[in-house]
Amino acid sequence: MDEIDQWLTKVYEAAGDQQRLNQIYDQWAMHYDRHLWSIGNPFVAIAAGMVGRLIRDSNSTILDAGCGTGNLGQILHHIGYRNLDGLDPSPGMLEIAKRKQIFRHVYQLSLGGGADLPVENYDAVVSTGVLTSGHAPTGALDDLLRLVKVSGVVIFSLSKQAKEELGFGEKMTDLSRNKRWQALERSQSFSAHPFSETEAHVKLRVYAFSKL
Repeated sequence: MDEIDQWLTKVYEAAGDQQRLNQIYDQWAMHYDRHLWSIGNPFVAIAAGMVGRLIRDSNSTILDAGCGTGNLGQILHHIGYRNLDGLDPSPGMLEIAKRKQIFRHVYQLSLGGGADLPVENYDAVVSTGVLTSGHAPTGALDDLLRLVKVSGVVIFSLSKQAKEELGFGEKMTDLSRNKRWQALERSQSFSAHPFSETEAHVKLRVYAFSKL
């Protein structure tokens, strides 16, 4: 098993224990970028592409929710977005993100518990690699919606398993039924980490919704 797969195994074995998960990510932080890009990281690029298509004003305020070391934020910064904030529960990951000097502010917070930030504060909220087993509950979608402005855009990656087995599919349907958001687009299904021995089979889509 490759080193990256050993780290991913530790992450999933944390089984949603936030303290243990934070400790794992803190320890992994220095090598995280190298490992993640080595096994393919397409959801970050696809999410950035959707931001570019749906958020045309580069002065828009964007929150990277679950930013980790800032991979998505770094891409958005490189293509001209400057009003970027980051949110993540791991102080070690946030320390690496700060060094990249791409975020105005970073917040050590988790999704799913009513993240303590001003409501309706962002033109877009983007979350990749977060809505998955052991990381965030379905209530994380409520947080994303609460933080984005009315008519703002929420973009997130979601695995097939999380949608079908962890309640995210039902939650998405409820939000549509209750007219809290409307679908804008979704990507084709793709492998989350195509070069990983253990994760290549995991299929994702990236979704975009507008807050009603």
